[in-house]
Amino acid sequence: MNLHGPIPAERYLPYLTSSDIAQLPKTHAAVILPVASIEQHGPHLPVASDTLIGQVLLARALERAPQDAHLWVLPPLVYGKSNEHRAFPGTFTLSATTLSAVIHEIADGVARSGFRRLVLLNSHGGNPGVLSHVARDVREATGLMVFPLTVFLMGLPDEEYDEEEAAWGTHAGEWETSLLLHLAPELVRTDRIESLGQLPKMPEGVEHLSLRGPVTFAWLSQDISTTGVMGDPRKSTPERGERTADMIVEKLTAVLCEMARFEMPQPAGGDPS
Repeated sequence: MNLHGPIPAERYLPYLTSSDIAQLPKTHAAVILPVASIEQHGPHLPVASDTLIGQVLLARALERAPQDAHLWVLPPLVYGKSNEHRAFPGTFTLSATTLSAVIHEIADGVARSGFRRLVLLNSHGGNPGVLSHVARDVREATGLMVFPLTVFLMGLPDEEYDEEEAAWGTHAGEWETSLLLHLAPELVRTDRIESLGQLPKMPEGVEHLSLRGPVTFAWLSQDISTTGVMGDPRKSTPERGERTADMIVEKLTAVLCEMARFEMPQPAGGDPS
C-alpha cells in the first residue's frame, strides 16, 4: 500500500511508529506540512493542480537532499483558502479561520513530538496571507520555528514568460499549464486550450497593479475571467514546464536544507560584553 504518493517513503513521517518518532534526532530537523488546494483550474487543468504541483516538486527536492538532512513530511493538507474560485464547480474551500485552526492543531502535535521546526510548504496562490499570519501565531503559541514557504514565490524563469504573463499569469496560465504538461501530461485537456476565447488583459492605463503583485488588488476569479483562467496557456510547453520545475526544485532543495539547520539569531542589544 502506498500512502506517500511521490514523496520518498523514507522521509514520510506517518510510516514511523510512535517510538521511532520519539527517538529521531531533532536538533537539526524539520517537519514539512504541504498545504495546497482543490479548486477550479479552468476547463483544461484538474482541480488537484496545486496539490499535484506541490507534492511532486517537494518529492524531487527531497530526492536531491543529502541523506543526512533530517527532513520529515506529513500528509498534505489538500484543502486551502480558495474562496476566490468559489463561483466555479470543483472548488472545495476552507475559510481562513478553519485553515488557521487546523494548522495550529497540527503544529501542536509537531511540538509535542519534540520537533523544533515546522515548514508550511504551500503551492496555492490564495494561501500565503493566511500562512504568514498563522506562522507567527504558532511561533508564539508553541515556540516552534515556523517557515511559511510558497514554492512559486521563490521565482520563475524570467526568460520563459513575457511581461503580460508576468502580470496576469497567476492561475491556469502559461507557467502553471507548462508545469502540468511536464509533471502530469495525462491530466491536461490540451484539446480545450484553443477554445478558451478571449483571455484577460490589463486595463488601459494601469502601470503598477497586477494579479501577482508586488502591488495587487482584491479580486475574485469571476471578476477576471469567465473560464476561470488567468493567463495564456496557449503558449505552454512541457519543455518550459521542465525548465521551470528544475529551477524551483534546485532552490527548494537548498532552502529546505537550510531551514532544517536554522537557529534563531541571538537577540541584539543589551550588554555588548
